[in-house]
Amino acid sequence: MGMFEHPNAALVERLYAAFDAGDTEALKKLIAEDAVWHVPGSTEISGDHRGHEAIFAYFQKAAELSGGTFRAELVDVLASDMHAAALAAAIGERGDRVLEQTYLLFLRIENDRIVEARLFNEDEEAFQAFWS
Repeated sequence: MGMFEHPNAALVERLYAAFDAGDTEALKKLIAEDAVWHVPGSTEISGDHRGHEAIFAYFQKAAELSGGTFRAELVDVLASDMHAAALAAAIGERGDRVLEQTYLLFLRIENDRIVEARLFNEDEEAFQAFWS
């Protein structure tokens, strides 16, 4: 990234680095306490996860269901003053099921913290099959 990187792009990079490292304290600083994380479908991790407790439970559930294999690799970031969009690859295994697809995480940002996140999957059927 160049020296003129948007602060919200840098925030997204910190988010993915913290998630990858399992750094809950860093994540708590990046995600507002009353944030909501929208996950599509009707799987075990789907729903509107509101607040730190619910959001971190969702992260934990994804780790547990995938036997610790789930990772999200940031590919690209688009950022403006109020929003950011992260293009990332989701990778994981559950028994004989394999998840490998790109997704878009659309973020609303206020006061340098994520207040809303909405997940859009490249292949919603594959997402549902993996997490159901």
